[in-house]
Formats: sequence, C-alpha cells, structure tokens
Amino acid sequence: MNEQLKQHFLGLYQMVLADTEIHPKELELLYKIGREQGVTEQDIQAAIFVPTNAVTLTSFNDDEKIEYLYNLARMAWADGVIDNSEIECLKQSCKRLGFAEEYAADITEFLLTQAKEDKSFKDVLETIKKS
Repeated sequence: MNEQLKQHFLGLYQMVLADTEIHPKELELLYKIGREQGVTEQDIQAAIFVPTNAVTLTSFNDDEKIEYLYNLARMAWADGVIDNSEIECLKQSCKRLGFAEEYAADITEFLLTQAKEDKSFKDVLETIKKS
C-alpha cells in the first residue's frame, strides 16, 4: 500500500475514533472502503495500528480530496448516528485539504446528506461537477 493510501485509511480511522465509541459498523465500513480500493484488511490494520507519520493530505488531487471527505462522511454515518465531534472532524478535514473555511460547513452538510442516502462516490462527484 502506498503512503498516500496509508494516510487515507489513517484519517478514516481518526473518524472512527471521533465520537470516542468504536461501533462494529464503522470498522465494517472501513474494511469495505478498503475492498473498494483493492486493499486487504491486513494492510489497513498495518496502516492504522502502526502509522509511520501523521496524516498529511496535501498530495491529494481534487477528486481524491472529495473522495477522502466523502469516505469520512460515510464513516460518520456507519453507526447510524452523527455526533458533533464527527461533524467537527469533517469540517476540520475540509480546511486541512485547502477548502475555504466559510465553505466547510456546507461541504460537510452536503457530504453527510449524500452518505446518509448511500450514494456512490461516482454519483457524488457527478453532482459536484454539475454544480
């Protein structure tokens, strides 16, 4: 697994921890996202339990940034409940990825709505590009 993908999963795991409760459905979704990316459970475990460095997402292109944020939104919804700490984690991630602070709340709300509706990333990306 390349370093960028490791950081992607480390960031997703941070969302799992955001509400201080690890729900089995959150871990199930983490591994499902891994399968979607062609990553094994063992590689994900190695990335999240033995991280080599802090999450830095600056090397992501625009689509990868959106995919990362969307996966965070999916992780937030995995247990069926959105906690304020998960919302804040998503907003902070928007800012860390270079999105303007004044748009972080709107981006977060949009992505959480899409995740709740279980939209595919392809559909989410198409909706964004049409706007």
